[in-house]
Amino acid sequence: MNRFAFFQMTAVCAALFMLSGCASDETVLTGRKISVLTYGRDLMPDADLKKNYLLPKPEPVDAWTQAGGLSHHVMQNPSLSPKIMQAWKVSIGQGSSKKSVLLAEPVGQKGIIYTVDSTGYAQATSVAGGKKIWGVLLPPKGASRRVSTIGSGLALAEGRLFVSLGTGEVVALDANNGSELWRIKLNSPVRSAPTVYGGRLFVITADNKLTALAQDDGRTLWQHYAFLESVSLLGRAAPAIDNGIGVAAFASGDVIAFRPENGSILWTESLGASRINDAGAQINDIRARPVIDQDKVFIVSSGGLLSALDLKTGGVIWEREIGGINQPWVAGDVLYIVSSYAELIALEASSGKILWVNRLTQWQDPEKKKDRLIWTGPVMAGNRLILTNSDGKAIAVAPQTGTIIGWDDIDDRGTLPPIVLNDTLFFITENGNLIAYR
Repeated sequence: MNRFAFFQMTAVCAALFMLSGCASDETVLTGRKISVLTYGRDLMPDADLKKNYLLPKPEPVDAWTQAGGLSHHVMQNPSLSPKIMQAWKVSIGQGSSKKSVLLAEPVGQKGIIYTVDSTGYAQATSVAGGKKIWGVLLPPKGASRRVSTIGSGLALAEGRLFVSLGTGEVVALDANNGSELWRIKLNSPVRSAPTVYGGRLFVITADNKLTALAQDDGRTLWQHYAFLESVSLLGRAAPAIDNGIGVAAFASGDVIAFRPENGSILWTESLGASRINDAGAQINDIRARPVIDQDKVFIVSSGGLLSALDLKTGGVIWEREIGGINQPWVAGDVLYIVSSYAELIALEASSGKILWVNRLTQWQDPEKKKDRLIWTGPVMAGNRLILTNSDGKAIAVAPQTGTIIGWDDIDDRGTLPPIVLNDTLFFITENGNLIAYR
C-alpha cells in the first residue's frame, strides 16, 4: 500500500453498533437529509451552466510568504512561462520516512526560498541558481526522535522566518542568516503552518488548540480550545485571515470565525461526514486550508462536504457532496478542487454549480486497483492548473475544460503542492529535493 494512503483512508477498526427499537410515525429525525435515490451518483456538470469564464490575468509573484501564499490563501493566477523546464535541483535535508513525513510547504521572497525538512532542518536557497545560503537544525539537542513529524510549517514577515515544529515549539529566525531570535514551547506538537497577520502568528496544535502568538517575541496572546477528535489526519490546516476576520478549521470538523486581535468568536459551524456508506468519510477532519475570497469562505472536509459560507455570519451559501484534503484554488469566479476520489472539479464559486469534472487516475495499477495515487494541488500558474501525484508525476490542465495538456516526471513522489515565485515553479519531493522549473 502507498505509504501516504492513510490520508484518504481511516485507520479505525469500526465497532459494531446494534440498533434497537423502531421509530414511531411521530418521531422527528434531525440532521442533514440525504437522498437515498441519488446518493453516491457520479459528479456531473450542471446542464444549465454554459457561461464562459475569463481567467484572471497572470501577475508576477515575488512573495509567497506563508502556506497558501498569503493569509487569505487566494493567489489567483501567478505568472509562469508557457513552456518550462527543470532549472535546478537541490537537497533540503531529510525526506519522508516511516517515522517522519514532509509536511511543510516552502515559502519565499526577495529571491530566496525557504524550506524545513522532516527533522526540523531549515534552509534558505537562492531562487536564481539553487545555491544554499544558510541552514540550521532547529530541534534542541535531546529532542525526541519519536515525534512523527518535526518540521510542520513556515511563514515569513518583516525579515523573519517563523517555523512551527512537531516538538511543540515555534521558532523565529532572522531570514537573512538563520540566527535565532526567539523560541517558545507549547504543550502539544504544532501541526499547522503559522498564519501571519497583524503582528501575530496563529498556529493549531495536535490537541485541537488555536494559539495566537506575538510576532515580536512569541508570547501567548490568547488561545481557543476546540473539541478533541480521537481519529484525525496527519497535519492541520493553517487558519485563513482577511479583512479583520480569521477562520480556523479543526480535526473535529468544527469551523470558527474569530477576531485576530483578541480571539473573540464571531460564529461557529460544523462540517461532519456526509457519506454514510464510505468508511473513509467517517473521519470528520478538515485538513485542507480554508480560503477567504471577498465575502465568502470556502471549506472542504475529508468527510465529504464542500461548503461556501458567508464570511461575516457563517451562513451556508451553497454545499456540494465533495470531500478532499487539499486546499481549493480560487481564480476569478471559479473554484478548483481535487476530491478524495481523484476528481479534479471546477465549480462556479458564487453558486457551487459544476462546470466540468476530470476523473484522474486513481491507481498505479488500474487493472488490479493497486497502490492508490494521492494527488496534491491544484495550483494555477501561467493560465494552467498544476497538480502532482504520489507516483512522482506533475500534470498541467486547461482550466476552461479540464483537459490534460502536459505532464512531466519530477524526480520522485510528490506529497506537497507546488508554489510559484519569481516566475519559477517549485516542487518538494518525498526524498527531500527542492526542484525549480522555469
